[in-house]
Amino acid sequence: MRLDQVIENALIHATGDDVFVYRLEGVKLDIEIGIHDYERGVKQRVLVDVVTLVSKQWCGSDDIATVVDYDYILHGIKALEGKQFDLQETLCGTILDLSLEPAAVVAAQVTTRK
Repeated sequence: MRLDQVIENALIHATGDDVFVYRLEGVKLDIEIGIHDYERGVKQRVLVDVVTLVSKQWCGSDDIATVVDYDYILHGIKALEGKQFDLQETLCGTILDLSLEPAAVVAAQVTTRK
């Protein structure tokens, strides 16, 4: 079992709620990131994966206005392209905070790859 699957399973069981799992995988982010001189002023491709666990209690009808629309994560990630980050950990933390904004999201996981 892959590490991300272990983490996801642990999150699902830790919440105590029935949840939906939403995955947003392979988001391409071109961003200035890094601490080295050769990384400054140069955009690098970073791939981002986000897993959110949404409480089933929050489930609405078959209407986008009644569910957690994961486009908010996609648009939030893309909005970061104009920023500069020294560390991937800071980038991950920023995306994690964004992912946890809706009250219905009970847990999230962020993975980045340079």
